[in-house]
Amino acid sequence: HLNALCQDLLGKTAGELIRDRILLEAKRLLVNADISISEIAWQLNFADNSYFSKFFKKQAGTTPEAFRKSILEQ
Repeated sequence: HLNALCQDLLGKTAGELIRDRILLEAKRLLVNADISISEIAWQLNFADNSYFSKFFKKQAGTTPEAFRKSILEQ
């Protein structure tokens, strides 16, 4: 029922909405160079750094490290 409701109202599944929100929070945390990527993975409840990096790359199209570097170079 939740999936159907989300799909009808927002055009995305509940899972997609959750992944989008996690990615948004990850990007917000990556802007702060004082927080390690391991700490960000832990804060977002990923079991390990590797899984977080794979998730981030799949969702954002780039690694957390590359994303952080591009933001900090601006």
